Amino acid sequence: MNDRKTGRKNILVFEAVLIAILTMALAVVLVLYFGKDGAGQSGEVSISEMETLVPVTEDVTEEATSVKEPEPGERIEYDDPVLGVISVPVMTDVAAHTYDWDRLSDNDRRLSYHTEEFRSKLGVDVSYFQGEIDWEKVKADGIDFAMIRLGYRGYGTGNIVIDDQFTENINGALEAGLEVGVYFFSQAVNVQEAKREAETVLSMLSSYPITMPVAYDLEIVSENGSRTQKLSVTTMTENAAVFCRMVEAEGYEAVYYASKKTALLRYNLSKLKDYGLWYAEEEAQPSIPYDFKLWQYTAEGTVDGIGTSVALDLYIEPKQKTGEQDSKEQGS
Repeated sequence: MNDRKTGRKNILVFEAVLIAILTMALAVVLVLYFGKDGAGQSGEVSISEMETLVPVTEDVTEEATSVKEPEPGERIEYDDPVLGVISVPVMTDVAAHTYDWDRLSDNDRRLSYHTEEFRSKLGVDVSYFQGEIDWEKVKADGIDFAMIRLGYRGYGTGNIVIDDQFTENINGALEAGLEVGVYFFSQAVNVQEAKREAETVLSMLSSYPITMPVAYDLEIVSENGSRTQKLSVTTMTENAAVFCRMVEAEGYEAVYYASKKTALLRYNLSKLKDYGLWYAEEEAQPSIPYDFKLWQYTAEGTVDGIGTSVALDLYIEPKQKTGEQDSKEQGS
């Protein structure tokens, strides 16, 4: 009988201890879940903390969360599918744009922007994936310029490859009367490789009249074997800076490409403020406050002469300070 009582007592003690452990575990889970957005823990990220972020896949077709245009000193939010809501301070040393989005016109996804200070050009960016292009039809369909992929570095092999359609595309676009710029899809993992990419681009451009930007396009690839999976913010920023610096030294306008995710989490914009931004965001209007030269506003555009969907870009430039009115205002 005493053995039964002792056994029963031991069971009750064990159950009490087990309940206490489960209660403590549940409390910890609740704190972690509901407390993650508590004071001082709302996903705020500084430049130094960006170095520890898990790399995320770049996708220019992803629709970033729309936020109001912040004033200097405020924060910008980005809702990342992996990291959650990230709150990034607005960099006050990076130039803010002065665009008035009420002046943005949308005619069946053909955007234009005209004010007393600025005017725009409509463009496409193309590569091998668009196949054969009838550039005369592209021009007739209201396209002013083309950003043409010159080449890329393989994300696995690291080899530099010239785009199979580059020569045909650039010659066809120029012959049709479009202005032309180029971009290089980088997978550089250090500044030496970024320099080599810039040298490749510059060696290919000497015989062409390039009047639009020359762009550096580094996007994190998450596939197994990708050489850029663990690329740090510092290295990615240094790569873009050296590429743009070399391009501008040869007299071209240099820009670097970034989606909202990349601009906020993968680049230190303070270190790139001497160069133009080619910004990609599929929203009714851009949601970052920073200045940019090009806006890729959709990857699913349709243009006569191009048999696939194609990215559409708006290039915004200041009017000449001599008081010249653009051709549309003159009626010519």
